[in-house]
Amino acid sequence: MKAKLLSVLAALILAACATPVTQQEIAQAKFSSQPNQAAIDKEVNTYIKSAVNNPEMATKECSPPRKAWARAIAFEKPKFGWMVVCDVKAKDRSSGDTTMKTYMFLFTADGNYTYDPSSFTNINNNVQFLDLIK
Repeated sequence: MKAKLLSVLAALILAACATPVTQQEIAQAKFSSQPNQAAIDKEVNTYIKSAVNNPEMATKECSPPRKAWARAIAFEKPKFGWMVVCDVKAKDRSSGDTTMKTYMFLFTADGNYTYDPSSFTNINNNVQFLDLIK
């Protein structure tokens, strides 16, 4: 019981340590060129093939790319790039049930990154679109 309590306390402390992204970091960010639709489709389809059961039966709907920053954990250094948000609907071959899941793809000068927003405790600590920052 004591170990569980300490684990919960440690998790809460780490969650509270989210460092905000500063205006200076945003101003100094280097962005790659905006990805074209072929590059987006290639990245998203490759990921779907590896992450979804029956990828040939999956459908996707993606937003246009927008400048954003993202990080997997709230206290790591943010990555800046072009974010594409995709809703992927996967259909189970045997039961016919469909499930919808959202994925976020960040295209950066250093490579591409995929995020599962359902894993974030508070999405505002992990992702922000720059056109929403005033």
